[in-house]
Amino acid sequence: MCSIKLVLIPVILYIVFAKDVPSITTSQTNVTVVVGRDAYLTCNVENLQNYMVAWLRVDTQTILTVGQLVVTKNPRVGVLSGPHSCTLTLKDVRQSDVGRYMCQLNTDPMIVQEHQLQVYVPPEIVDSNSTGEVIVAEGGSVALHCTASGSPQPNITWRREDSKPIFIAGENVLKWEGEWLNISVTRRDVNCVLLCIASNGIPPSVSKRILLNVLSRPRVKTFQQQVGAYIYNTGTLKCHIEAYPAPEIHWRDMNGNNLVNGLKYETKTISRGNVHVASVTINNVTREDAGVYQCLAKNSLGTESGNITFYTLALSTEISTSTVRTVTSSNPVTTATNFTFSEFAATEIHEEPLTSIFPVLVQHHLQKPGKTTVS
Repeated sequence: MCSIKLVLIPVILYIVFAKDVPSITTSQTNVTVVVGRDAYLTCNVENLQNYMVAWLRVDTQTILTVGQLVVTKNPRVGVLSGPHSCTLTLKDVRQSDVGRYMCQLNTDPMIVQEHQLQVYVPPEIVDSNSTGEVIVAEGGSVALHCTASGSPQPNITWRREDSKPIFIAGENVLKWEGEWLNISVTRRDVNCVLLCIASNGIPPSVSKRILLNVLSRPRVKTFQQQVGAYIYNTGTLKCHIEAYPAPEIHWRDMNGNNLVNGLKYETKTISRGNVHVASVTINNVTREDAGVYQCLAKNSLGTESGNITFYTLALSTEISTSTVRTVTSSNPVTTATNFTFSEFAATEIHEEPLTSIFPVLVQHHLQKPGKTTVS
């Protein structure tokens, strides 16, 4: 009887894995950079093997780089390659660089990935399309225009340089939005510098100064209708004038004579826009200086004046008996009516008896100088 033996023959199974194919793992990206800075566009690649990555500009169908080689003649373009990435670099980015860029693998078929480059640009006022200095008659209307370039498109804001309100559309506002600023009724107090401010979130914001001149005849106001000064001291008269163009300003005395700068009179005018503050200082005041003075302003649109009454201050004594008063001082003896307060305080006075010493207002056009008599 034959026996059968089973022989087990080992079977070796070989599993052959196919070579992994290259792939771009980066999703589509949007890159934003401020003009003048550097931009970096990156493609992440797996299993690159012996393939190469090329960068192209889609808009112009221009090849920029292949592998580590820069093909374009643009000196601002560069490439940074790594084992798993390839980065296109753009130095000193300009607004003209905005557009679509593509990285591609030279496989069959080709593998590609697009990137969008956006360049932000700070605002800039377009002077050629914006209003310059403006002259308008009081009560008239004016339309001011201001435009700016930049990315994103800038917003325009108007305000006064001195931060005062602007009268627009029947109300006072501190600022106004929009390229146009329309003032339907121009008042003299709008004679000012207006600022057109452009901003788009990319610093710095920029502004343009627009000088608005409102033609107006002089308007004169006096700070005080009456001004007094002590004998031998100085007195100053002032008036406030609003006018454009700048007026001629004259000071006149009670006889209508123009006051001229010199030892006796000092005139001065401080101007800011359409506002002018004029003053005259009277030196070494005497009783003869008392009277009505006139501040007169004149420009091509008209003339106006304001009056100020100037009076002198003196010291007087009231003596109730006929006793002679004795005054001791290192200075020559004068009548009490000629003393200023500072002189009076520095002098030692002895009287037998003296009832009172008091200041008296003396106006030349109402009262002539008197004499102090004793018996």
